[in-house]
Amino acid sequence: MKWQSRLFLLVSAGLVAAACEGTEAVPITPSSTEPLTLEGRYGKGEPNVYVLVVDDANTPEAATLRARAAQALRGSLLALVARRRETCAGTLDPAEWRPGDDRVIIVRPSAPTELALVTPIDRPALAWKTITSKEEEVEAVVAAAAEAMEQRLAIPGEVYRPLRAASRVLDLMKGLQAPATDAETAFVASLAKGTIASVFVASTRDDEDAKSPQELLPNEVSSSATHVVMVSPSNAGEFDCRIPDAGDTRLEAWGDLLGSVDYAWPCDNEDTWDHVLHPGFIDCGRICLERPIKVDTSGVAACKVYVEQPDLGQCDPANGWRDPDGKETLVERIGETLRRCEVVQHEGAALENCRTSPDCPGCSSGFCVTNLSFEHVSCEEGTHEWPLRFTGGARSQPYGWMEVTCDTTAD
Repeated sequence: MKWQSRLFLLVSAGLVAAACEGTEAVPITPSSTEPLTLEGRYGKGEPNVYVLVVDDANTPEAATLRARAAQALRGSLLALVARRRETCAGTLDPAEWRPGDDRVIIVRPSAPTELALVTPIDRPALAWKTITSKEEEVEAVVAAAAEAMEQRLAIPGEVYRPLRAASRVLDLMKGLQAPATDAETAFVASLAKGTIASVFVASTRDDEDAKSPQELLPNEVSSSATHVVMVSPSNAGEFDCRIPDAGDTRLEAWGDLLGSVDYAWPCDNEDTWDHVLHPGFIDCGRICLERPIKVDTSGVAACKVYVEQPDLGQCDPANGWRDPDGKETLVERIGETLRRCEVVQHEGAALENCRTSPDCPGCSSGFCVTNLSFEHVSCEEGTHEWPLRFTGGARSQPYGWMEVTCDTTAD
């Protein structure tokens, strides 16, 4: 699956660990205890855009397909809710944010260019920006998408060009195509850095453009890291409606050039529609320590935590971040400049609540070493569960790096 997901990768090697991407463990002040260093790529709440290019014919069959497209969108958004609760993201904790920035574009493949797009600028309910990622928040987005798909259907005589329309949207979001309306201009300007596109082209009929599928491909920059799903008229579907090999339709030829995942229409498999746009699953394992982290009698842990994140303007205090030693620090990671921030450790009553209360009353963003566990599976006897707890938005950057350096003690 091409959907890109960024996870907090922790590679354990006894008491000292570091991510294996050309980085070194960060040294800590020597002490009588052994150091633990963890470092890894991390991301949560990465921004997504769903581009829905769905048959706009004024026919019962196309109307059924549009309803299926709304079902697929619902399934994908609900999967994001579940993924943001995965234990390796730490979000089973009720005191941690579960951020998301997900948007939907409805593309009318038969309409003139200036009428072809419905964006969250035109219809704000098509944007789902959240720090809670609750299931009940999803339905408003799906309802807005379903309504927009029915709002303007093809007029007799209009040429059906879903491939051209899909390519134009991808190039538009990358600044390689001029906006046709003020709303398009505003939408492109609103996209967060690192936004990932998922393109869903679904049709009951073939594309009617005069140009070849090859000529209608988006720019390589636009199509990189883009997940493409095609639903096209075919009788080649297997039991789950998947098409194993591209057929002879223009839609399939275009999708094949982009490495799309192909499904046949008609398709009545409910499970297929619920998972057609599934964002993928997280499998990052568990962290079990050989020694406990050193904590003093007041509950303060001998730990330093840093994030390297894409907001170069500040270390946002709302996320519990501050500049290390009060100085702006910029670093280079794989060719990109990031700002390094220290994550604050809770103090006073907030520290006590972080250590002992599941809801963490009075806690802002930050971290502690907690006595609580939000995991369903315990570590093996003789090892210790990962005890760092991050509250609020302490780990809510969409992508970046995190370093954790702690002293440990003997059992």
